[in-house]
Amino acid sequence: MKKTIAASLIVVISLALGVVCAGCTTSTTSSPSPGTTTTALSNATVARDAAAALGGNASNAAALSDATNLTVAQGQNFTIQLQSNPSTGYQWKPTYNNASITLVNQTYVASSSSLLGAPGADVFTFRGTQTGTSVIKFNYVSPANQTTNSVNYTIDCTTSVTYSVNGVLVSQGQDFTIPLQSNPSTGYHWELTLYDNSTLTLVNQTFASSVSTSSAVVGAGGTDLFTFQGTQTGTGGILFSEISPANETTNLVIYSVVIQS
Repeated sequence: MKKTIAASLIVVISLALGVVCAGCTTSTTSSPSPGTTTTALSNATVARDAAAALGGNASNAAALSDATNLTVAQGQNFTIQLQSNPSTGYQWKPTYNNASITLVNQTYVASSSSLLGAPGADVFTFRGTQTGTSVIKFNYVSPANQTTNSVNYTIDCTTSVTYSVNGVLVSQGQDFTIPLQSNPSTGYHWELTLYDNSTLTLVNQTFASSVSTSSAVVGAGGTDLFTFQGTQTGTGGILFSEISPANETTNLVIYSVVIQS
């Protein structure tokens, strides 16, 4: 049975409060992060903000609609990651109201697969600058300037949540990678708290140093790379928790994933 983001809220809250939830995959595999946020979050705060950020509507049965409705915190960056393959000449082009949303950065992340021509992802980093609801429309444009695919993300920018939801769009059977800034020397680490294993599989986790050298550099940061595969069409949620040396949750990163056929 496919899960909507709304249904996943129950799972997120249960996990945040330490309740065992059957059918969900949890992991304590970790990689340290900078931990710039030092205030511990209570279990109640974790549950409230995760639930508010995922923001599913229990009366809305359309999983795709739920998964492309992203709640973001005003003034905070969020990312939308779309499967792409520059070798084909196709590219994603976004249109949006720049009075309420700002494009901060756009980059391409190559596939972790060794297969020739394997698709990677266009990663768009935005910031919600004005509260309210707006739409980002992405068109997948051919070399002949023809739109061959499109997807709309509805952005609800608010001051009522602490954590923004990030989006991923991927094809069934394809891998995608989520990067999280990290620094093992701080004692903080990321835990993969939750993902929906009915539609997603964790393929690999690795750390990439920000220093290009064969020898270790004390205090050097880098990026934790979590690679997943969309195994079934539908939607799924991913929740990462940043854990302090005192074993307190100090930050959350939330992803809403759409897996297309």
